[in-house]
Order: sequence, then structure tokens, then C-alpha cells
Amino acid sequence: MKQFALTALLALGIGCAASAAFAAPIISGAGNGTCTLLSGSGGAGACTTQTITPHPLWQSNSPNPPGYGGEWVSYADTGYGGSVLAPYNGSATNPDGRQAIFQIEETFTGAGSLDFYIWADDTVELYLDDVLIKAANFTDNTCADGPIGCEPLEYFQLATTVDSGSHTIRVVAYQFGTVQNTNENPFGVLYSGNFQVPEPATLTLIGAGLLGMGVIGRRRKAA
Repeated sequence: MKQFALTALLALGIGCAASAAFAAPIISGAGNGTCTLLSGSGGAGACTTQTITPHPLWQSNSPNPPGYGGEWVSYADTGYGGSVLAPYNGSATNPDGRQAIFQIEETFTGAGSLDFYIWADDTVELYLDDVLIKAANFTDNTCADGPIGCEPLEYFQLATTVDSGSHTIRVVAYQFGTVQNTNENPFGVLYSGNFQVPEPATLTLIGAGLLGMGVIGRRRKAA
């Protein structure tokens, strides 16, 4: 009977490990993240992310491929038909003119797995803990042509694990279109991510099950 109970406890722990985890969504939305204006905006300092209207060719807000949520955002109303035209900041043929317009930083804490998708018009640089993960894509075909662009298949996915501690995702956004209206030259960022860490209670339960199985094994040897 004791062996059965301990075996059942172990099975329960393994089952919980497969399904129970602490999940923290990392998604774009109004007020999400820490927004900072950069030199390309014509100013500098703090800003607040706000939702914008996506262009019809952009990846839609929902559903998006990972299913975590997220909405197109910017530092101002720079989306499709918006009231603010994001400044021109250089192009594929004018690399010296490129200046980032704004950035968003998202922080999370713990050891676990990160699954993060991002789209942008025109493009972004993506950093994790100040390490450049994906350089900006300064090609031009609606937005950047390929990852990281704005159309559904032009996302970039960051799937990785991180050690314990505090971590930061930084998204640095560029605009290099020259058309002088937001219907044809909108600007924004969409990201949809999730960070998962094991539940402490689950780990404790698994440990108890393994300890119990070890006791059973020692008793069998003694017999």
C-alpha cells in the first residue's frame, strides 16, 4: 500500500510538472513596458506606449501565431490613418541617416523558458539582457522584407531559456519610409511573448515522490 501511494505521488508530481508552471505574458499594449524616445523622434525622454491602428497588410492583433495576445503600439498615433507621421530616419541606401525613433523595454525575473514573437514597420533591433539578438532589417517591401517586418510571415521568434535573475527585452524601432502620410507610411511594433518558470510547489512534490521511491528501493535491498 505504501509503495502504491508513493508511486502515485510521483506520478502526480510528474503530471503537474507537465502542466503547472508560472506564466508571465510579455505582450505589447497601451502602457506596457518602459517607453523611451530616442534621437530619431526629434526628442528624448520618457514616453507611454499607445495602441495604434494596424495597416491592412500587417499581422493582425488577434489572433497572432503564438496566441499570447498583444496589440500594435507606438510612442504616438503613428499607425494606419494616424494623426502623427513618424520621422524619416534613413533607408537601405542611406545607412548613415538611420536613427532609432523609440524603444520599449520589458523586464521579467526568474529562470525558465522564453517564447517571444515580434513584428514591426519598418523594423527593429531586438536585445536580450543587452545582447543583440536580431539586427534591424533595412530592406524595403511594404516594411522590412522578411524578419523583422510587419507582414504575417515576417516575424522574428526568440525561443530560449534563461538563468535565474532579472532579465530585460529591449526593442529599438526604426522608420525609413519617405511617403508623407500615415495611410501609406504607418509605423509601429507588435510583440507577443510568454515567460514560464516551474512552480515551486510542483518541484517540491516531485522531490517528495523521488524521495519516497528511494526509501522503497533501500527497503527492498535490506530485505
